Amino acid sequence: MLPVALALLAACRAVPAARPVPAPCPAGMAMIREELYFGRGLADGGEVSDSAWQVFLRDELTPRFPDGVTILDARGQWRGPSGLLVQERSWVVVLYHEPGALAALAVEELVRVYVTRFAQDAVLRDRAPACVTFQVP
Repeated sequence: MLPVALALLAACRAVPAARPVPAPCPAGMAMIREELYFGRGLADGGEVSDSAWQVFLRDELTPRFPDGVTILDARGQWRGPSGLLVQERSWVVVLYHEPGALAALAVEELVRVYVTRFAQDAVLRDRAPACVTFQVP
């Protein structure tokens, strides 16, 4: 069973990442849902401060996505480049945007700025098609 699972995982890695395309959405708006995981850990053992995060939100995130985002405080862990397990506090940003290259580029720029400004190894990005409706009673 393990060799089969490893073969399936290898096959998944061989497929280039495609941009998600929303399926028809007759009852709502076809959008892309993005989750971005911004780790707070710094190489010196400290962490990105709340005030530095607020500046990042004001100067980088909000201008790119002025219609709104959801920000969650989180704790996560991942295996770092050294092979050691890294545990850190994080912010998870959930945002919805219309499909297209401009929004995708805005997310890529946002990630690049965060990684550069706070000397991060990466920002986890999860994106998927979504059918969005605003429910009003």
